[in-house]
Amino acid sequence: MDFAPADRALAAVRRARAVAEFEEWDLVVGLHTRRISAIDRSDEMPLSKDLARREVTLDIAQALRVSERHVWAIVSEAEVVRERTPAVWSAFRLGDLDAARVSAIAHAAERLARRESWAKLEHSAVAYAATHTLAELRSWLRRLRARLEPDKTAVETARATEQRRVAITHNDDGTSWLNALLPTGVAIAVGARLRKAAKALPPVDPETGEKDRRTRDQKQADLLAHWLTNSTGTSTDIRAEIAVSIAATDLIGLTDGPGTTLDGEPVAAEWVRELAQSEHTLFRRLVLDPIGRVLDTTVLRYRPTEELRRALRWRDGTCRVAGCRAPVHETDQDHAVPYDSGGATTASNLRCLCRKHHNMKSHGHLDDRHLDEPARWFEQYTSDAPALLSYCDLDELERLAA
Repeated sequence: MDFAPADRALAAVRRARAVAEFEEWDLVVGLHTRRISAIDRSDEMPLSKDLARREVTLDIAQALRVSERHVWAIVSEAEVVRERTPAVWSAFRLGDLDAARVSAIAHAAERLARRESWAKLEHSAVAYAATHTLAELRSWLRRLRARLEPDKTAVETARATEQRRVAITHNDDGTSWLNALLPTGVAIAVGARLRKAAKALPPVDPETGEKDRRTRDQKQADLLAHWLTNSTGTSTDIRAEIAVSIAATDLIGLTDGPGTTLDGEPVAAEWVRELAQSEHTLFRRLVLDPIGRVLDTTVLRYRPTEELRRALRWRDGTCRVAGCRAPVHETDQDHAVPYDSGGATTASNLRCLCRKHHNMKSHGHLDDRHLDEPARWFEQYTSDAPALLSYCDLDELERLAA
């Protein structure tokens, strides 16, 4: 089936929608600027001028049937983007980027303090934002900020960590939300321990002989409740195990860039250095080709070895379907060319697919055009040489193929 016409039509709709969003922003900014300039030139008292400015925002909001906060967000974000990353504004005008992506970039630009950081963001953001989902873009922007201004990011992290807390919100249906604000590294470790502990539960209750019909989410919720309400809840052999990629120069303190988790989130280099001093931390070398892809490994059988599975998880990062953010530890290793049709159990013929997309592929509803390239374990934000990342493997979680 030829999908090209449909792809072109959908791309045209996407671009038209983005252009329409730009026209809305441009109109709002223009109206707001002209009316505010007239108010500023008047001879009114300062308080009167301030109230008149608020009236401008209210008028625009009511005309668009949106909140005043929404109008102010458009005005302030447009100002940041046009001043600090004009190439992003130009891409917005052309329909290469939509309003949501421009807002995400504006948020990052506003938090960057140095002009050289603005330049690197401007030179790199358009290409990435135009080819990735909004969630991927936001994660990339967090990594970029941590790389470009590690000192400022460290201060923000320390300040935010001081606000760590637990909150309980009660629903109307007899359930409640238990929320904990934790440092990113700790939260990832908690999630890893819960996931591994839930997976280790027996499928059949040894006491009753009944099949455990709980979903993965239900098992994790029950485990967390048990751990927090039972004094013996922490008596378990399941440890919190995580894997972090970090540049060697950052690890030894020559530079202060962040470590990166398997799902692409930045963690403070100081925290990784602290973990690196633990006797339980193992370092493994990940062999990459010149553009950051894991080199091929071959196994002469259908099922890949655990070492190859772990290498594939590192290579792909998430489900390989473009835009799918399913965690790599929840994916299957799929043969691109089926094994019974001569396909080899090699890294070049295997890719990580979440169960939904694996089932789609098995029934002929997933084409190679839906797939993204494997993750690359270094990123280049400007025309400068890329920063090559090595990684440390914590608590023996990620033993990769040599």
